[in-house]
Amino acid sequence: MLAFDPRELRDADVEIGSLPDERGRIIDTKTLPARFAEYLARCGLDVSKPIRVVGVISRRPDGGPGRYEIQFQQD
Repeated sequence: MLAFDPRELRDADVEIGSLPDERGRIIDTKTLPARFAEYLARCGLDVSKPIRVVGVISRRPDGGPGRYEIQFQQD
């Protein structure tokens, strides 16, 4: 699983519309910019198969909400 701050994804030319929630949504990796799809492949994801994109709010050590991350997951 890879996690990114939304700003990092925008910097990689990934268009972000509505942000995913904790249930996530399945995306076709062919819709991603080629450069970013290649990066996901180098990180171990199989970009020939769909990937689940999940939004997660991390927790700070004091239990409060931390930063929002977008995770890329695959079974």
